[in-house]
Amino acid sequence: MNEDEYRASLEIQCRIERLTSDARLPRFAELFERTTQFNTTGRKFSVGELAALLSDPAAHVFSLGVSDRFGDHGLTGAAVIVNGNIQVLAVSCRVLGMGIEHQFLRHILAEVPGTLTARVIDTPRNIPVRNIYRDHGFAEVEAGLWRLAR
Repeated sequence: MNEDEYRASLEIQCRIERLTSDARLPRFAELFERTTQFNTTGRKFSVGELAALLSDPAAHVFSLGVSDRFGDHGLTGAAVIVNGNIQVLAVSCRVLGMGIEHQFLRHILAEVPGTLTARVIDTPRNIPVRNIYRDHGFAEVEAGLWRLAR
């Protein structure tokens, strides 16, 4: 069985949504705090900061839930975009290697209009995240700063 066949056999389901209520904000804050391998900037948000973003019309806060034939992995990804700037994109290591991170970013790109910018701030642990923007058509305009003009 090759890698694509294996992924298909997992019957992976993604639930991606724009967050509109603050019921899960403590878990969001925790995800940003604990996710180090697939975290573009290492930016952390308090529950209060996230709650303020939910009422900001220039902000988009996305959640990613994943399940497969073995069970529900729960909230495994989060992203914050403000004024067209992806401030952080984080995906739990529990689902890395399933292609989930690419599906998550494709959804974000489809939902957020206009030119987008994003940063990747290199850390000793976030090697898996470093090419995510390049792989989705962003151009590096200076070291660590990426732009997708549409």
